[in-house]
Amino acid sequence: MNKRISLITAFVMVLILLAACAPQPSQPQATPTPAPAETTPEPTPTDDNAGNQGEDDTGNVTTAEGLEDGVYVGKSDEDERGSYGEIRITVADEQFTKVEYTEYSGDGNPKSRETGYEYEEALEAFEELPKQLMETQDVDDIDDYTGATGTSNKFRTAAKRALSGSPEEGQPAQDNGANENGGVEDDNGVREEDGGTGES
Repeated sequence: MNKRISLITAFVMVLILLAACAPQPSQPQATPTPAPAETTPEPTPTDDNAGNQGEDDTGNVTTAEGLEDGVYVGKSDEDERGSYGEIRITVADEQFTKVEYTEYSGDGNPKSRETGYEYEEALEAFEELPKQLMETQDVDDIDDYTGATGTSNKFRTAAKRALSGSPEEGQPAQDNGANENGGVEDDNGVREEDGGTGES
């Protein structure tokens, strides 16, 4: 009987030893919780940028605040049809005192009833957007004109570019029919050059 107990004891000990050496099932590891992302606080105005209240998020000037008196001219990008907008903004005493906007077709002609342009919403927007800018005194406060979103975008882009530049020096040159070769053409296409006339 002692032999049997010894054999059972030896067998149990072998089992315990094998169990201790056997690979243990992996226990799920606790994944560390990532720390919450740090938020960058909004920059507070300092003396360096205290005069830039009239700028949007991208640094474009949107108001007349801090601008010198003069006429500011800007142009939008061309759209897929080659159309673009051009704006002239007169600033006096840090206020917009006059706003003129013209949109041009891909062939370079101004879009108007006189030139045969018939898109009514855009024609209305050409008149209303400058009035809106005069009232709001801030380009970012210009709403899209219903039915003329493209014109509204061109208007805002041209205005921001104008105000982010410098005013024109002296009086802007008026379009007097001058052609690229110099001289002035009359209604019949006859070119006058400094005292002489000739066919072009």
